[in-house]
Amino acid sequence: MLARSAWREALLAMVATVVASWPVQLLLDGSGWVWQMLPGLVAVAVTGSLARGLRLPQLVVLVVPMLAGWTALAWVFVPQTLVLGLPWQASLAAAGDLVLAGAETIRTETVPAPERPGLAFIVAASMVGVGWAVDALAVTLRSPALAGMPLVLALVFGASGTGEPLHPLYFLGAAGAWLLLMARQSLLAARAWATRRRAAPAPLPGDEAASPSGGHRRWATSLGAGSVVLAVVLAGLVPHLAPRAVLQGLGSASSGSSLVQFTESFDLAADLRDRSQRPVLRYRAEDEVTPLRVVASHRYAGGQWWPTGQQDEPHEGPDSLVERDDVERGAHAITVLANGLGAPQVAVPYPLVEADFGDIEWEEDERTGAVRVARRPGSYEATFAEVEGHLPDDVGVGPAAGTVEPDLLRVDPTSRDVVLDELGEVLEDAEPEIAANELMVAREIQSHLRGPDFRYSLTLAAPAPIAPASPDSAAPEDMTDPEYDPITHFLTTKVGYCTHYATAMVMMARAAGIPARLALGFLPGAEQDDGSYVVVAADAHAWPELYISGLGWTRFEPTPAVRTGTAPLYLTDADIAAPLPAPETTPGPTAEAPAEIPTQEQTDVAAPVPSWTERAGRIAGPAVIAMAAITAVLLVVPTAGRLRRTARRRSARDAAGRTEGEWRFLVDSLDDLGVPMPGGATPRRAGAHYARRAGLAGDEKSALERVVARVERARYAPVTDAGETADGAMARDVRTVLHAARTQLARRERIAVALWPRSGREALKAIGDRLGLLVRAADRTTRLRRG
Repeated sequence: MLARSAWREALLAMVATVVASWPVQLLLDGSGWVWQMLPGLVAVAVTGSLARGLRLPQLVVLVVPMLAGWTALAWVFVPQTLVLGLPWQASLAAAGDLVLAGAETIRTETVPAPERPGLAFIVAASMVGVGWAVDALAVTLRSPALAGMPLVLALVFGASGTGEPLHPLYFLGAAGAWLLLMARQSLLAARAWATRRRAAPAPLPGDEAASPSGGHRRWATSLGAGSVVLAVVLAGLVPHLAPRAVLQGLGSASSGSSLVQFTESFDLAADLRDRSQRPVLRYRAEDEVTPLRVVASHRYAGGQWWPTGQQDEPHEGPDSLVERDDVERGAHAITVLANGLGAPQVAVPYPLVEADFGDIEWEEDERTGAVRVARRPGSYEATFAEVEGHLPDDVGVGPAAGTVEPDLLRVDPTSRDVVLDELGEVLEDAEPEIAANELMVAREIQSHLRGPDFRYSLTLAAPAPIAPASPDSAAPEDMTDPEYDPITHFLTTKVGYCTHYATAMVMMARAAGIPARLALGFLPGAEQDDGSYVVVAADAHAWPELYISGLGWTRFEPTPAVRTGTAPLYLTDADIAAPLPAPETTPGPTAEAPAEIPTQEQTDVAAPVPSWTERAGRIAGPAVIAMAAITAVLLVVPTAGRLRRTARRRSARDAAGRTEGEWRFLVDSLDDLGVPMPGGATPRRAGAHYARRAGLAGDEKSALERVVARVERARYAPVTDAGETADGAMARDVRTVLHAARTQLARRERIAVALWPRSGREALKAIGDRLGLLVRAADRTTRLRRG
């Protein structure tokens, strides 16, 4: 019974699954899921072994481990739902709730995601499913080669979520575990063969050709060598998804769905460039229109904005809206008639005074001011506050009202020096009273970024050379292809789009001591003939919010008017007495203008449309990488075959050697084409055989006869053939013969020979044999030393 249970193979299958799950740990911020996964894998291995040992029907052997794995997961994740230690209907319902919670974590969090119960359950259950598939294929069905498929799925899951090429060790570890399964099955097959052939004479020591186990080892080693090569190649070439849980920037919420959603994290160098004209919102406004806010973030690191998250305890921080009797605010309302933004997100103006979502529960995050709804409202109403008139002169003077979180004042350390230099340029000629006022500083930064030195474009400029920080500092070694972080790149090239402008203003404000954060949402959209406004996906926008003493969190707009229209001015009493700044105008197209600048037929807030070259470039990049990876894989066997066929030609040192090299190239190439040379045949007999089998006649047959004659002369009178070999006549005749032989094959057969030549397979097999000999020699040496 113990032998029938195949417990060793089951243990190997479990180990292979654990090794394949190694890259998954890159996706979660914690390792508790590993210990939650192990009971399920153990249950699969143990129950599968018992079922096989009892010789139960194969269907039962497949089903029992699956149920055992589910039971073990229920013990770990939903023990309160068990009845007599077994999961029931309540367990399925609780597991469904965990899946929904895990899906929400995947949607809202970024890699590495927090290890919440729902996400841990999804990951552990997925890996237990992989373990069951490996056990079923490799052990129960005795097809260890097919067991590589679920193992590869586990690797792909880890690779696609990190956004970076996985280290080759991850692939090598999984390949090694899979090869152990293959080797174990080969060993069992060899032992069974030996049992049936006990009466046959034993093979001589070292005679691998006569030993079935040696044949299995050679094939396993060859397969292992190929796996190692592919693992190293694919680890660097296969394109990977960006490190987003579900969506990047703004996109479809689900396949086939018209809903859209923001992720609460995005790459500053890549996101919010969606030019889709897909409608997202349609609304009416009583009077004022303003950007519609969806999410906000405090945290910036590594060129990316990250979700701020929610606190369980009541939040104590800067007030979102500071009520002052001398600051005039007006209440304005909008009515959303159609909403295509997926829950829990909802687009509302900021700061929100009140909202009516009908019977749908909603809440406002105290930290970010973002509104979340329990389910998507088809329509709703919202009222927001807007500063009206001019402001008192003391607005912007004094500390923030409340505790300021460190993230709100943290300047990105990578670009700090560039940010400080840019801020110094803005405030260089400012009066002391301006530099001491938060509102005045914010207005100066906004005006600077909207000035003529900066240019709005969806196509980023090439990096400029890095200059030394000071005359005494050393310049970088490579000044021709510098890699800037996104903020430094933007402030250096002064070309970018809304995320660059908004992030730059956030960092400059923080450097000036002003709390700042980034908001994501939509521009007001385009007015329709019926007076309503339509917001499309291309209206996705980012802007900074600064905490101004006396006002609270306040929206600014550093992105140029070509994209956003007029920016908020926030005039004070002193501004009323002084001459007003010249009105901001939208620059018209010039010879230097980017392709994205709208034409006169477009509204002043319409999204720029990328050129066909830019759209083609977005598609071509990933396509070229994928095609390069596929091509590299397809060329492995043909390249190995070509090297094997030309080995004698490359090693030739004289005319006779070159002739023999061409002859071997012809013989091996004809072998690939299905015309092998008879064993022990002389060149003349081989030539007659080739002419008959390949159907050669006329010039092709004459060329083959000349080839045979040169080979005979090279072997018995090599000096007389030197001239013909030197001028390439031998090679031309060989090409003529091979061309004639190939034309006898169907197109499908020619393609098969080109992609899967026998010489290539033999070459890889030889490499595997050599590696196997080295492994056996090392093992023999180790045993001798131990003995």
